[in-house]
Amino acid sequence: MAQKLQQQLKEVGSKLESPPASKDALIKLLKQAGNCLSEIEQSPPPSVSDSMQSCLNAFAQKELLTHQDRDVKVLVATCVCEITRITAPDAPYSDDVLRDIFHLIVGTFAGLGDIASPSYERRVVILETVAKYRSCVVMLDLECNDLIQEMFRTFVSVISDGHPQNVFTSMQTIMILILDESEELQENLILILLSVLGCKGNGSSMAARRLVRNVIERCAGKLEPFIKQFLVSSLSGDGSYLNYSIDHHEVIYDLYQCAPQILARIIPYITGELLTDKLDIRLKAVQLLGKLFSLPEVPVSEAFQPVFDEFIKRLTDRVVEVRLSVIDHLKNCLVTNPEHPEAPLIIKALSDRVLDYDENVRKKVVAAVYDVACHSFKVIPMETASFVAERLRDKSLTVKKYTMERVVDLHRLYSLKSSDGSTNLDDCKWIPGKILKCLYDRDFRLEAVELILCGSLFPPELSVKNRVKHWVSVFSVFDKFEIKAIEQILLQKQRLQHEMQKYLSLRQTYQEDASELHKRIFVCFKSMSRLFNDPMNAEENFQFLNQLKDANIWKILTILLDPSTSLYESWSRRDELLRILGEKHPLYAFMDTLTLKCSYILFNKEFVKETLSEAAAQHSAGNTKLISSSLNLLTVISGYSPLLLAGCEEDLLLLLKEDNELVKEGIAHVLAKAGGTIREQLTMTSSSVELLLERLCLEGTRKQAKYSVQALAAITKDDGLKSLSVLYKRLVDILEEKTHLPSILQSLGCIAQTAMPIFETREDEITEFITSKILHYSNKSDEVSFDNPEWSEISELCLTKMFGIKTLVKSYIPAKDAHMRPGIEKLLEILQKILSYGEISEEIRSNNVDKAHMRLASAKAVLRLSRYWDQKITSSLFYLTLRISQDAYPESKRSFLNKVHQYIKERLLDAKYACAFLLTFNDGHCPEYEECKQSLLELVHICQQVKMRQLSAQSDSSSTPAYPEYILAYTVHALAHNPSCPNIDECLNVQAFEPIYWRLHLLLSLLLHGDDGKQSGAFPIERKESYYTILSIFHSIKNAKDVVDETKSNALYAICYLGLSILKRLVPDEVQVSGFDRVPLPSMLYRAVDCSNNYSMTEDNKWAWLNSDSALAHFEALRLKNKKMGDSPVAEDGMVVEENGDDNEVPLGKMMEVLRNQGVKKKKKKKKDIFANLETIDSEFDVLGVVRDINLESFKQTQDMEVIVTDHNCRSGKQDGKINTEKEISSPSKRQRDTIGFEVLAPTPKRKRSISMNRSNSSKGRKENTKRSPIQSLLEQSLFEDDRTETDTDLLITYAPDISSKKGRKVSDALHVEKDVDSSSEKLTLAEDNKKKDDQSRTSSTKKRKRRSIARLEKCTSLIDQSSESELVGSRIKIWWPLDKRFYQGVLHSYDPGNKKHTILYDDGDVEVLLLSKEKWEIINNTHSAGKQPKSGPPLVSKILSLDSVNNKNNHSDSGKNESRKRSSSKAKNKGSTIKRVEESSKLVSVSNNNADRSPCSKDELEDLGIDQSEFDDAKSASQSEEEVKAEELHESSKEEIESPKFKDAKDDSDNEPINIWRLRALKSI
Repeated sequence: MAQKLQQQLKEVGSKLESPPASKDALIKLLKQAGNCLSEIEQSPPPSVSDSMQSCLNAFAQKELLTHQDRDVKVLVATCVCEITRITAPDAPYSDDVLRDIFHLIVGTFAGLGDIASPSYERRVVILETVAKYRSCVVMLDLECNDLIQEMFRTFVSVISDGHPQNVFTSMQTIMILILDESEELQENLILILLSVLGCKGNGSSMAARRLVRNVIERCAGKLEPFIKQFLVSSLSGDGSYLNYSIDHHEVIYDLYQCAPQILARIIPYITGELLTDKLDIRLKAVQLLGKLFSLPEVPVSEAFQPVFDEFIKRLTDRVVEVRLSVIDHLKNCLVTNPEHPEAPLIIKALSDRVLDYDENVRKKVVAAVYDVACHSFKVIPMETASFVAERLRDKSLTVKKYTMERVVDLHRLYSLKSSDGSTNLDDCKWIPGKILKCLYDRDFRLEAVELILCGSLFPPELSVKNRVKHWVSVFSVFDKFEIKAIEQILLQKQRLQHEMQKYLSLRQTYQEDASELHKRIFVCFKSMSRLFNDPMNAEENFQFLNQLKDANIWKILTILLDPSTSLYESWSRRDELLRILGEKHPLYAFMDTLTLKCSYILFNKEFVKETLSEAAAQHSAGNTKLISSSLNLLTVISGYSPLLLAGCEEDLLLLLKEDNELVKEGIAHVLAKAGGTIREQLTMTSSSVELLLERLCLEGTRKQAKYSVQALAAITKDDGLKSLSVLYKRLVDILEEKTHLPSILQSLGCIAQTAMPIFETREDEITEFITSKILHYSNKSDEVSFDNPEWSEISELCLTKMFGIKTLVKSYIPAKDAHMRPGIEKLLEILQKILSYGEISEEIRSNNVDKAHMRLASAKAVLRLSRYWDQKITSSLFYLTLRISQDAYPESKRSFLNKVHQYIKERLLDAKYACAFLLTFNDGHCPEYEECKQSLLELVHICQQVKMRQLSAQSDSSSTPAYPEYILAYTVHALAHNPSCPNIDECLNVQAFEPIYWRLHLLLSLLLHGDDGKQSGAFPIERKESYYTILSIFHSIKNAKDVVDETKSNALYAICYLGLSILKRLVPDEVQVSGFDRVPLPSMLYRAVDCSNNYSMTEDNKWAWLNSDSALAHFEALRLKNKKMGDSPVAEDGMVVEENGDDNEVPLGKMMEVLRNQGVKKKKKKKKDIFANLETIDSEFDVLGVVRDINLESFKQTQDMEVIVTDHNCRSGKQDGKINTEKEISSPSKRQRDTIGFEVLAPTPKRKRSISMNRSNSSKGRKENTKRSPIQSLLEQSLFEDDRTETDTDLLITYAPDISSKKGRKVSDALHVEKDVDSSSEKLTLAEDNKKKDDQSRTSSTKKRKRRSIARLEKCTSLIDQSSESELVGSRIKIWWPLDKRFYQGVLHSYDPGNKKHTILYDDGDVEVLLLSKEKWEIINNTHSAGKQPKSGPPLVSKILSLDSVNNKNNHSDSGKNESRKRSSSKAKNKGSTIKRVEESSKLVSVSNNNADRSPCSKDELEDLGIDQSEFDDAKSASQSEEEVKAEELHESSKEEIESPKFKDAKDDSDNEPINIWRLRALKSI
């Protein structure tokens, strides 16, 4: 055999040495050669080698190696590969021949891509041979680099998923051999590998990527340096590899899976891309890392943990697109790796973005969380799913609806899984409740929620039994709002079913009068259309439906309205009807909704019967919670669909006989609801049902007794008259036994409500028993404990008394004709005694807890009775009831207020009882304040809704008290009669009125602004109406007297003035009213009086000081200081910016509040010191009493006045030549003065006409009073010491009444212009009225000073009566400025006849709008008179004019000579030198000293004031000596400063110079 093989080799070899020209002949020879060579083993014997020599020589010929035919090439390559196999490890040919051979072999690899090719198998053999015998390594020795690169490109281009594993392995082996054996790796070779990684853009197959990943994984150590270089270059963006179009992100993605160790050094570069400002790079980095971390079963490596943390932080990226991408990838991460170790961190990060400001992000978070939750129930905690479900209340409708869809999907999936026991439905039983609460959202229609509850919430294949189990479980966690929502759905279904049944009956009725039939049908349509979201459209659809003639449609509707129709049949019939119509029918959508609403798909008879079975099963299991839930569900269903209980009578009786109190109570409640519908079947089933119910009335619990009485009345044909009369007799007969008293009293009360004729037969016996045997019963002395028991430690006797009260109350609120019941006065008298003493009699002994419970029960009784007997409830009983909100026990207050809130909300109680919330707190920083604020806000909204309904219905005037503003009338009266209200005739302490302020401020702010707070924007019309109503109420009260106690009338007026002051701060200045209406006040509280006789009441100074800015300033400061007690000042102020974020503007009101708050905090210490000193002086003499006596004497005749205020923007006065425009607002109240002898230290935003920021040191209008009272000296000393530390705040209001303001008119809340009431008395000069103190003038406050009320002040002559107002336009006049004590000239520019005001254009450019009848002015004939001169020239000293000189023309010329120009507050406007200012100061002090004998503190006047002369002299001498010491110190310390060049250069800064420098210069000039 061997010889034959050798012979064949020689023959073939010799023939191939001269290859035939024919292709077929050549192929035949090559196949023979290949077969022969394949049979030769490696390293053959010499004889065989010799026989092969001819073949070796033949295949070395160029003619064969470079043949152009494909088949020939494959055969030649096959033979050559066999030769290299046989001769291995020796090379059979020279290097040149080997190069040609490898070119041929590599060329054959390109055909591997065609698996169907005939030569495919031979090519595979060649590939395997090269790989197996490592012949490819020779290519490295031959330095065939280009050929190796071509081979690599061929491999990655031809490999596919269709190739067998041996081809893949052979290619991998060859590539690994090349890389491992290479001494120096070729850059292009590695780039070929990297270009394959990542399938985007280069067309590489997954098989090629897998091949390259395997190669890199095996050769990672050798490839790592170059790959790192490539990645660093690409990530750093140096552009070295841009020509290769390699996506380095895709390379990283594949490397992370095969050789993650290579990426360790480039992590900082990846993090840098995440943090770059370039959006496209950041997005690519996010997408890369998202894919990396989402790889299945590939945990995050330790090296990549920092990158992962930064990746999660991109959830807060400023670009929405980045955040959305991160959310998607994190979702994929949790889906692919449910057990991911970082899952909790990811879920927490996703949950934090559920409140993102962009709705797309919020929607994406909802999608991510619920996608993961539906994929794996255990990954997302139910707390997180519930938190994300809060997006059902999102502000975006899109997010709301999408959240609803996903929540429903999750519940449906849970329901399906729980039916086979794989999950527990309790995990998502919160979902139906959240869906039901969507009914309170306007964006969700009731039909949509009902459709979800009927179909989408549960899978169609879920059985009725499982559906019932789910509902029972869900109902156990429902709150009252969710139960009310489902009741609303059932109520609408009940109404629609009733009207639909009526309509179908009318269609089947034949009537000769067709018009009457159509009319009745139209009424049905009208009623049913109101139950739809769009009534008008629904009514049109009903008209269209009425025209349909298809009998099948009406048949199906009749079947759907049948309560016996099963769930499956209801769904199938509904689908059939919709198929009949077709989706293109105009009524398709309407019928889809109608058939759902009028059918019994939600609950049907099957459901009810299964629910009863579930209750029995849970009773057997002893699960109290689910027993209660199933019976509560039945109660709700029976209340709105009692027909569904037909056929369940036996089940009900069986449960009623069970020895379980909870079951008995539930079944009794069900019978009370549905007994009237199933009475016939129930009595036919068993006659013992009445006996069972009677037994519960006698021996059961109070709830059982209540429901049993109602059930007895329902299941009997005569409304329970016969059965209840028998029961009633038994109940009254066993009262004396005192057994089961709670149940018996409950039964008696329920009978009184249900069957009053029966109750009246023995009413006297019951009333006598409750009054004498229960309420008058007292515990024995040894049984009463007075050791401060807890609220829950109530005695049994007290409980019995409370039950007796409830029985009496129920007897006066029967179901019918309650107003016809006589004798209510006796019950109200009992309740009033209990509210007063805690017992019906003061002699009855009981502990405080029992008394508190009794008072609470009586108060609640009054609330219940007020619905029917409000006109019988006296004011004293009303106030005793309200005072329960001030009870010592917080539980009592809370329970009472909750009941008030509930009854008003349900419109069972008059809104006047809302006053109780205002009595629960005394200041604004107690915990009760915010609670009461929220409750009152809700009640105000309810009253506003009632108001709108009444207005739309054009109701009569009897509905007026329903308006929320009318709560104010009761509040004012309640505050005046509250024991905490101070005596206005004796108390002038502003702190005593703080509780009243807090309560009034809260109510008024809620009435005017609701929950928006004080707004700086426009005042809406509805708020203006509310403001007008409030003003009218206040003024009506001021023109009325107290009916209950006329001595309290003054307190009413005082509270009204305080309320009017609060209104000034709550309402923008531009809101004006022209007049007020007399509104009707509650006749039980107020009695109107004639305005002519009302002067002494409304103008009495005893209470007018509460309307002053100083008093309100104290309250404002208190409110700002205590607004956030306990918070850090830095935190408080920082919250303004933090809460509003970057995209929202900080409200102006909030900014001002912060600034004021800071000012109050700075002045806190100073305020305490001043008050401490005042208390010391107050012990020596009654300062307030003296001032009050003076003011009461001077206020005998008061005129109407105007409040002249400036805009907030003009508070800094006239600066830099800017024009100050003035606003005059007509005050609705009478002109009042501040009767307090000092003003309050507080931050109050006063308004003034023209006051400069730095006028305190101006010499204009300054007059030094050398004689000061002790209180003035002390106040000045305190304020002077304070000013050494702080002079940069405008929040200080001085206590001194005679300290004038800066430059500008003396403007206060009331412009004091007095008539001369005693012409023979000495007239005080204007200078004395406006005395200034040096120490006070140092403060830089810009607040308006109140002018002190001074008797015998004569009104200046006015020419307004001598000339027509309109004719004055164009005239030159001069106007008196009290603060500057001089006239300023100007021209009357225009006149407004509407408000009778003139516009004055001053010579220096100032503009002012004034009511001249309230001003001091004169017409100027001499145009050269002194006036507001130009702003240049030295300032002159102004001579102080008296009011007599103002009215005297002769004195006018003298004043003109000495009158100085009006000075500006700006430094740039001060042109005088320092020396001139010293002269001016000297003259000013001289004038002050000359007028010292005109001081009101003479001996006689001191005696009139009640001040001892010796005390006054001591204080005066101490003050003067102190001034002399200070002056000497200032002289020494400031001498060099005055003479320095620097000081001389500052000659224009006289208005801003330190007070000590100014005073020193003034003293030197004397």
